[in-house]
Amino acid sequence: MAHIKDTSGQDRLLSRGEQSVLRHPTMVLLGVLVLGLTAAAPFYAKFERWFRAEASFELGRLRLATVERGTLVRDLSVEGRIVASSYPTLYSPAQGTIELFVRAGEPVTEGQVLARITSPEIENERRQEESNLAALEAELSSQEVNARSTNLTNSQDVELKALQKDAARREAERAERSHAEGLTDARELEERRDASAIADLEHRHAEQFAELEIERFEHELVNKKNQLERQRLVLEEVVRRLAELEITSPVDGVIGSLSVDPRDIVIRNQELMTVIDLSAFEIEISIPETFADDVLPGVAAEILHEGTTYTGMVSSVAPEVQNSVVGGRVVFRGDQPTTLRQSQRVSTRIVLSSKEDVLKLRRGPFLESGGGRQAYVVEGDLAVSTEIETGTRSLTEVEIMSGLDVGDVVVISDTSRFEGAATVLLRD
Repeated sequence: MAHIKDTSGQDRLLSRGEQSVLRHPTMVLLGVLVLGLTAAAPFYAKFERWFRAEASFELGRLRLATVERGTLVRDLSVEGRIVASSYPTLYSPAQGTIELFVRAGEPVTEGQVLARITSPEIENERRQEESNLAALEAELSSQEVNARSTNLTNSQDVELKALQKDAARREAERAERSHAEGLTDARELEERRDASAIADLEHRHAEQFAELEIERFEHELVNKKNQLERQRLVLEEVVRRLAELEITSPVDGVIGSLSVDPRDIVIRNQELMTVIDLSAFEIEISIPETFADDVLPGVAAEILHEGTTYTGMVSSVAPEVQNSVVGGRVVFRGDQPTTLRQSQRVSTRIVLSSKEDVLKLRRGPFLESGGGRQAYVVEGDLAVSTEIETGTRSLTEVEIMSGLDVGDVVVISDTSRFEGAATVLLRD
């Protein structure tokens, strides 16, 4: 018969102290409770916050930002369109047949001949005016020769009259002496005296007539010269009009559009083409009506083109509102990009104002969902609703007037999903 082994080898003899403890179940239960409370203490605060939260939300789906102190720039971002500030339109100076030397989109330089107009009318007018000028020049030359000839004749007459006057005077003096000696009678003496007086009078009249003739010829020559100068001006005007028949580019640029075809017959002041000045671009912007009163000429602007920011300035703002926007123009200040193209789209930032040393927070949808009066401040794993007051707003930041302090972490996402809860548990 097999021997069955008992449990005597597994038994252990307890001391009196151990026996007394095990005989009191209350002490055992108390020890277990103390150990349990000690292990659960770290989770108590978290459980307390969970119970206090009115809603919960996943933290990874929220955007957070920290309240800072610094400079807040109020700005406005608008889309702009590149336009040429200078795009002269060229018109036909006269009626005629046009010959074109360029095509639309072709680059041109200042002074380059773009087209030529053939005008038989102006060409014929030029030949007529040249003929008139030659005739007046011949008349003036003839008038000068005639004046010199007449002046010479008058000069000879004056000199002859002077000799006759001297001869008559000498005859009168001899008659005086002969009469005193009794050789001649009184009648002959009177005749000699009269002859001397007549010769003197004729001499004076000859001198006066010669002077008058000189003045008359000088006056006529001045009139002829004036007529000749006027005719030269008339001819110069016709020549200028002929030169204008060659249409040249007023600026460096490109041909924007052509309004005529080669060999077309054009009339005076008919539009021919436009030239776009590539050295002077502006940006045409559309300003929202709500910002129209803040955007004024002279306000600074920044133009973003191909990753580079260029400085600019608002040059003009339209006085009327169309489709809830106001038109405006921005010009470059300093260097401008060399790769700009007409009607190209660029991003433009208009700097409306700047405030220094203010509390500011990154802008987000919480402003609209909270009406700008409520924000959720992150405290540990809770987001607590806080009353705030906001001030100036920019495209990226908002001024905090009250309710928040530097370093506060705020939920800037759309807080309408919190459904107005006072506290929201933020789950990992």
